[in-house]
Amino acid sequence: MHAGVDTVGRDELSSVPAYDNDGDNTMERRKFVIGLGSAAAGASALVGSGAFNVARADREMTVEVVDDEDAYLGLEATSAYSEMDGGQLRVAFDGSIGGQNGDGLSENANYVFTDVFAIRNNGTDTISVTLSEELGAITWDTNYPRAYYSFDQIGTSNDVDGDGDFTGGTAADDADLNPGDRLFVHFEFVGREESDRFDQGDVDDPPENIGIYTEVTD
Repeated sequence: MHAGVDTVGRDELSSVPAYDNDGDNTMERRKFVIGLGSAAAGASALVGSGAFNVARADREMTVEVVDDEDAYLGLEATSAYSEMDGGQLRVAFDGSIGGQNGDGLSENANYVFTDVFAIRNNGTDTISVTLSEELGAITWDTNYPRAYYSFDQIGTSNDVDGDGDFTGGTAADDADLNPGDRLFVHFEFVGREESDRFDQGDVDDPPENIGIYTEVTD
């Protein structure tokens, strides 16, 4: 009795001798194995490489419009000088927001308003934040009024430095927020004569709009 072959085609070949006196069974086995290889090659040629030139698939997309404070870039009113108006953040220093006792800024005076509003990263990536003086622009060109930020609330302290200034450049400002983190925005207005901190040539009219620009960091 010759040894049996138990490799390819178990059911068909388990009792087939590896050879006999004439060598016929071995030849038949070879033909069988070669035949399997040819069939596999034929199937591969039939299926192809899997590449395609044109495809279309229709899927549902859901977009939810939410209030500023719930958006991926969250804007939060955190002082008497900001409020949520119709779901959008509004900043005012003219007495038009409830809780303000005055009606505006006086001449020949300097003001610092801390923790005016907050910017929160409700997304999934780390972002870099900056402020601009115009809608559709990425610049904060004036020295005064000045916008600066801190990662913690300043409160009623005399901190006029915070953690950095907004210059209109995300890379230069270092105002980076990880997912879930927020920063607080502060403003300094100058109306008095020049001093060692500023000169009158640096003072401009307050902007009518504030733009908030962010980008994902590397």
